[in-house]
Amino acid sequence: MNKKNIIVIMGGGLRRDASGEWHTTNFSEKGITGRVEGGHLRVIAAYYLYKKNPDVLLISSGGVGKYKNIPGVIPVAEVMTNELLKLGVREKDILAENESNHTFGQLKELARIIKEFDLEKIIIISNKYHLPRIRAMIENVSSLKDMKKLFINCLIELKSAEDIVLEFEPRKWKNIIESAYDSKDMKKRIKSEEAGVEQIKNGTYKIW
Repeated sequence: MNKKNIIVIMGGGLRRDASGEWHTTNFSEKGITGRVEGGHLRVIAAYYLYKKNPDVLLISSGGVGKYKNIPGVIPVAEVMTNELLKLGVREKDILAENESNHTFGQLKELARIIKEFDLEKIIIISNKYHLPRIRAMIENVSSLKDMKKLFINCLIELKSAEDIVLEFEPRKWKNIIESAYDSKDMKKRIKSEEAGVEQIKNGTYKIW
């Protein structure tokens, strides 16, 4: 890989439409596990950044994970890759990481990729509600200590999909995002994420 800058899209929830095709979820629909995700916004945000600077590598991250017992499911990374291709991203500018099965696994795989290549900048994209847990893992889990050094030195940047899309198309996304974050489901999800952050910090979080 000769790219020096990468954008990592953290995998989220999936749904299957009437035609049988898998897709990442919008805020208006829950993933097949019943949780609000809004993961499709991560794909859109990555595409916006890619359009601004095509000289980056997009890494779609996520295996089948919690969906492993669902017939016909495909890795989250593959679903996101297909969506990026439909938006106009060149296939050679996408790397699918489909081995990881949860947030920590995605970060572990990213750490492995970072060791393999001479990278100058890494942007990790997820939803705003998810970023505090990602940050807590980088800062507190010992096996991610190399990533922590890069994070402290500002070589790894966490960016919310919400902030990115609002920067590029505020009129299109403002009401959608505000409505999503005002919902009962999202408030419940945020509380769950906050509890996870506290568990990571006090060492009681189940990483695996």
